[in-house]
Amino acid sequence: MKQIFTLIAVMFSITSFAAPGPKNAKISISNNDRSNIQVKIDGKMYDLNNTFVMDNVRAGRHAITIYKTENVGFRKRTTQIYNNTMFVSNGQFISIDINRFGKVISKTTDMNKFDRDDRYDNRNNNYGRH
Repeated sequence: MKQIFTLIAVMFSITSFAAPGPKNAKISISNNDRSNIQVKIDGKMYDLNNTFVMDNVRAGRHAITIYKTENVGFRKRTTQIYNNTMFVSNGQFISIDINRFGKVISKTTDMNKFDRDDRYDNRNNNYGRH
């Protein structure tokens, strides 16, 4: 009886861990501006050097604010260059790019379109790492 219970417990744990769960979202922020950039996501501040990636983002609403600090003479001036609240779904990849002029461009992609080798799989556009 003890062996049967152990076998059932092992089989249950294997099947529960083998089943794929929902993919969490990912947020990537890239900075091509030479200014000091800070990112505030859900009230927590992060310094942005070149690229910032936040994995395992939970689904729901997230507030994202981006600040740019420039040296003006002997003083520093901080301005808000992006402020948005966005709804994030499981399996989404959100890319926020700051170009060299301080303009912010945001793109949302469904990560389910990518296969395990990170290639975009579409009938019309087949590109990626080959």
